[in-house]
Amino acid sequence: MKKRNRWKETLGKAAQVLPFYLLATLMVIMCVFYFHMRKRESQVLQKVQDAEEYSSYYMMITNDDSLPFWQNVYAGALEEAQKADAYIEMPGINLETEYDKRDLMKIAIDSKVDGIIVEADESAMMTELIKEAEENGIPVVTVLEDNTQAGRQSYVSISYYNLGREYGNQLCDIIREKQEKGYSGRQSVMVLLDAERADTSQSILLASMQEVIDGAGLGDLVQIEAVPVQSGSAFAAEEAIRDIFMTRDTLPDVMMCLNEQNTTCVYQAVVDYNKVGEIEIVGYYESDMIRSAIQKNIIHSSVTIDTKQMGRYCVDALSEYQESGYANEYFAVDISLLNAQTLGEGGADNAKETG
Repeated sequence: MKKRNRWKETLGKAAQVLPFYLLATLMVIMCVFYFHMRKRESQVLQKVQDAEEYSSYYMMITNDDSLPFWQNVYAGALEEAQKADAYIEMPGINLETEYDKRDLMKIAIDSKVDGIIVEADESAMMTELIKEAEENGIPVVTVLEDNTQAGRQSYVSISYYNLGREYGNQLCDIIREKQEKGYSGRQSVMVLLDAERADTSQSILLASMQEVIDGAGLGDLVQIEAVPVQSGSAFAAEEAIRDIFMTRDTLPDVMMCLNEQNTTCVYQAVVDYNKVGEIEIVGYYESDMIRSAIQKNIIHSSVTIDTKQMGRYCVDALSEYQESGYANEYFAVDISLLNAQTLGEGGADNAKETG
């Protein structure tokens, strides 16, 4: 009985001190987060001071700056910025702590940069941040993805109508190649969309692709299914695509990817689940992995864009606005096609330009 009472007393004392320890732990976590935010802000401010020898200091903010796509966009922007006596930073590169683009937007505004280039979205938070930048006299250029609510200066992207036509052309080529081999059945086509996009660009792409297929007289041979995929992280995309391979009784004949991340995940899934030769892949962008997969006939082709040009256009828009107070509202970036033929002719530098 005495042991039981002592046990109850111990539990009672523990229950009394537990809230204190939980509160202390929470305060420590908050202090660490605040310290890292302040450290990051001081790093940015130091870079602003170091860049005072330039006439302008810009910041480029994206969802995932580790992707080769954004690394190349940044390289093009940096090259153009140097010509304009400006310095541009991609603040998420090589940081120990990960910040989302909204945190980085706040840091850019507090640092009073001369211009912001951001892979935007239509969220209310992004709208407010762009408005806040404008109120602080900081021009904003949206790149690849737009925010139509806030009043950014320019939007640099691709023509989704032209992009859809190229995907449609590639699908027609796949059908004709199969017909030459004696296959005349209907093709099931899965188009992997970005679940987080709220604009009409993907609808325009799908309509344009269907227009090309119908115009080629192949509409009756194609059944298209659009599947949204979460793109917030590489892990989320990989999990969603693997679920397709694991849970579906029948897999599509063709899978079409609208970003680099999904292209990589689909390629890996096709290899892992032994579906090479059974599923044709039309990818997006170019990387060492994508080029290798095309040469091995695992990926049929990939639609790529001029990322260096995209970066240059972003800086051009900011420079134009600083000089005149105005800038072109829209800059359209060229797209091209990467396939076995263009790689055989000398690689990505000789990719077939399509618009």
